[in-house]
Amino acid sequence: MNPRYSFVLLCLLTFVTFAQKKNTPLPPSDPLTGFDAFVNQMLVEWRVPGASVAIVKDGKLLYAKGYGFKDIKKNLPVTEKTLFPIASCTKSFTSAALAILADEGKLDWNKPIKEYLPDFQLQDEFATRTIAARDLVSHRTGLARHDLTWLYANLGRQSLYQNLKYLPLSKPLYAQYQYNNLMFMTAGVLIERVSGKSWENFLREKILQPLGMNQTVLTYPELFQKEDYALSYRDSNGQWTEQGFGSNVDAIGPAGSIKSNVVEMANWLIMQLNKGKFGDKQIVSAANLKENHTPQIIVSPAEATFSELGYASYGMGWSINTYRGHLRLAHNGSIEGYRSQMAFFPNDNIGVVILTNTGAVDYYFVNAVCNYFSDKWLNLPVIDWTPRLKNAQVEAKAKQEKAKLDNASKRKNNTAPSHIPDSYAGTFEHPAYGTFVLEPKTDGTYVGAFHGLPFTLTHYHYDIFEGTGIFDQTKFDFKIGPTGEIERVTLHLANAGEIGFQKVIK
Repeated sequence: MNPRYSFVLLCLLTFVTFAQKKNTPLPPSDPLTGFDAFVNQMLVEWRVPGASVAIVKDGKLLYAKGYGFKDIKKNLPVTEKTLFPIASCTKSFTSAALAILADEGKLDWNKPIKEYLPDFQLQDEFATRTIAARDLVSHRTGLARHDLTWLYANLGRQSLYQNLKYLPLSKPLYAQYQYNNLMFMTAGVLIERVSGKSWENFLREKILQPLGMNQTVLTYPELFQKEDYALSYRDSNGQWTEQGFGSNVDAIGPAGSIKSNVVEMANWLIMQLNKGKFGDKQIVSAANLKENHTPQIIVSPAEATFSELGYASYGMGWSINTYRGHLRLAHNGSIEGYRSQMAFFPNDNIGVVILTNTGAVDYYFVNAVCNYFSDKWLNLPVIDWTPRLKNAQVEAKAKQEKAKLDNASKRKNNTAPSHIPDSYAGTFEHPAYGTFVLEPKTDGTYVGAFHGLPFTLTHYHYDIFEGTGIFDQTKFDFKIGPTGEIERVTLHLANAGEIGFQKVIK
């Protein structure tokens, strides 16, 4: 062969071989490589005292580990078996309980719950007679959150349920997504009436025990009997302070009272990924679990914060969207300083659960870990989410500061209350929210307590005062009756609207 042709052929073969190597995708690296170091880095960057993480794939638990501390004073570390309140991640359990009742032929998803609960009553009669089981767990009943009816209140589940009739709807039925804990609580009452068992006992028998979730508990008294559970913390000027356990979340248990660990929550995700089956047990039918996983309403406002995230909808106990083109079902949880997140990708057969013991950074830490997990296990180029989330955190704080400035700018100067100070004092009550007592101070402010939590009122303008504490920036609009005396006060509450408290005349 001509040497010149040999050289050309060699160059051509070399080019083809190089091109093949260049275009051949590299085999995926072990997605666990660097994961442990990443979580530790995030604990430092976001300043989180303790967390635990579990990863599942193809029906197996592949990773479970604790990070940081469950008790800072005693220097006790978090383990993979440390119990954390999972808060609103509980909602998926309640929805699955309804699915089991549907499997048993005891519940029709679409039948008005009034047929199961004759004493169910809202202020709106059409909603009362129309709402079905699927509506209770889809945030589409028209009822606003009204969380101050139960938060820190000394009320049980039945009292809260009976008080629903005193709460105004803020939207027509089905009109808009409105996150609501009280309706999930009502789903628990429905489970009790239909099954003849308490929500707690039904979950233990039908879900927790079959899934081997033997350390998982449903109330704080049960948690306090355990040795391995995490305390929660708030940031007090750079120092960690225990948050406490006074929220009264057990009263609305079906909405948020489960306390679990990542090992046992992994079983929950495995069952979700395996179409209702765990081991050789069919916990819930594939058909009715799919009802849980099916969008019921668009989450509003319909905003995709980042381009990698698709528009969100809500199923029954699950938020549903896409992450970088992959279908994802997830839920967050928040109570008393605890933050949790669970997510799974049904088409990729992977899932993750993250539990933490501070609310100081809200959901930024769990989102950073969850998104990193997703990139690695979906074999996608890893996005550095921390700068993005830090920027989002800064923007959120700036928005809060702007709201304060806007609030101050709307105040009318040089106005005075229409009545003497004692006229605004006294006891004010609402049949669902409860009572508070206002006492005047010599400086023109008022002090009060609501559900045992102190607050103050400062004059804003005219007969409107502004609150602090649990009523931070809430406007108290005092109303004059026909006799010229202060008869009631209207509170403008976020996520609830205008709530009127009547003054008790002695």
